Amino acid sequence: GGGAEGFDVACFGPTITSEVGDFRPIQTVQGVLSRVECQMIIDEAEALASVSGWSTKRHGSYPTTDLPLPSLPNSLAMFNAKLEQTILPLMGAHFSQAIPGSMTSLRVADAFVVKYNAAGGQTELKPHRDGSVLSFNIALNMASEFEGGGTWFASTDSSLRLEQGEMLMHASGCLHAGSPITSGTRFILVGFVILVDYQNVAMRFMKTVWDK
Repeated sequence: GGGAEGFDVACFGPTITSEVGDFRPIQTVQGVLSRVECQMIIDEAEALASVSGWSTKRHGSYPTTDLPLPSLPNSLAMFNAKLEQTILPLMGAHFSQAIPGSMTSLRVADAFVVKYNAAGGQTELKPHRDGSVLSFNIALNMASEFEGGGTWFASTDSSLRLEQGEMLMHASGCLHAGSPITSGTRFILVGFVILVDYQNVAMRFMKTVWDK
C-alpha cells in the first residue's frame, strides 16, 4: 500500500501561521526509497553522464551539476510510481494545514539528480529560494560516503544530513543552501512541486514562508 500512512515524519524550523493553519516548514521522512532504488538511479545517471556528461546550465542563477529525471527512463518509471503512491500523498498530508488543495493538486514541475563531488566538481550550492511551492530532496547514497554536505536552512542555522533513501521536504520559499562537502561524492534527487488550480493560494503560501 502507498499513501502517507506508516511513515514517521520529523519536523524542524519555527512554526509558521498561515491563513488556514499552523505548520512546520521543514520535514524529513525516512525510508522513502530503498537502497536498491537509490543505487539504480545513481547507476543510470552515471551511465548517461559517462556518454553525454552532467549538465551545469539548467537552473539559471543557482545551477547544479545535474541530470533531468526524464533523461533516465528506468528511474523515471520507478519514481513516477513512487510519486503517486507515496511522495505526493506524504507531502499533501503534511502540508494540508497550510495549503488548501494539497491532497489533489500537487504536481512535480522539475525533478533531477544532483552530483556533488569534492574531487573536482560542484561541492556546494549557495543560499537561495526555490521558485516552486514545495521542494523535496532524497539522499541517494550513504552519508558515510562523503564528509560535510546536507541542506542548510537559515531559519535553524544548521544543516540536515539525510540517510540513504530519506527525504527532506520543505516550503520552497525557505532560504536554504547545499552545505559544502569536503570529501567524497554526494548524490541527491531533487524535485520542485507546484500547486495546479490554486495559483492565488500558492502565491500567498510562498509569501508567508518568504517573510520568515
